Amino acid sequence: MKNTVILLLVILAFSCSSNNNGTKGVVNLKVNGCFHEFQNRAQICLDSVFNDSRCPSDLVCVWGGDALAAFTITKNDNVSNFNLHSHSNFQSDTIIDGITITLINIRPYPISGRPIEPHEYSVEIKVDEY
Repeated sequence: MKNTVILLLVILAFSCSSNNNGTKGVVNLKVNGCFHEFQNRAQICLDSVFNDSRCPSDLVCVWGGDALAAFTITKNDNVSNFNLHSHSNFQSDTIIDGITITLINIRPYPISGRPIEPHEYSVEIKVDEY
């Protein structure tokens, strides 16, 4: 019985320990917006969304299309530029300097006959710091 109580206390202690994997969660960025809530003072910025060939939501297309989001990450005076795709057949995540960035969504979604202005774009990304 005593061993069972000790085992339960050990399991409880490990299950209550803090999650230290650096998950920042889901972040929304507008064009020219930045996320900088890192312990190491890194910063991820959305520079632009381009080559938006996604099928408008009010049309039926043979292919769903793709859009590219251009980012800059700055960490310890190192600046890296990278692009992530909205289509799952292409690169939609990356790891740079121990930070994983995954593109979840690009908004707004196209509607036929309504052009999207560059400043209207925003992205939803998942960020993890290790």
